[in-house]
Amino acid sequence: MKSHRKYLAGAGALALLLAAAAADAAPPAGRLLAAQCAQCHGTNGQAVGGMEKLAGESESEIYGELIKMKANIKPNEIMHRQAAGYTDAQIRLMARYYATGGKTTATGTPTPSSNTGDSRRRKSHDD
Repeated sequence: MKSHRKYLAGAGALALLLAAAAADAAPPAGRLLAAQCAQCHGTNGQAVGGMEKLAGESESEIYGELIKMKANIKPNEIMHRQAAGYTDAQIRLMARYYATGGKTTATGTPTPSSNTGDSRRRKSHDD
């Protein structure tokens, strides 16, 4: 009977430890940066209402387009002004976040089952 209690106490302690670790887990890299994008491109990049979808698109395409916008700032274009506010590394993290559908590790590396996206990308009206 005593060994059964020890087992239950150990299992309970392990459950508490795992719950605490899960609560402190870092969000996917790029998610906080990408929160600004959600206003137009939808939560997790799943746009509605005619706006361009970002979720599951190619990381290199998203990154390349944002870098071009950053380099060629057009004052009347919101995306060009948005891109100018981020470093290249931050843009890479956001592109990776959307390309993997938010399934990146805290360091920004894609999870093994991540979708790298479709390279056929619809051009936005800002291009």
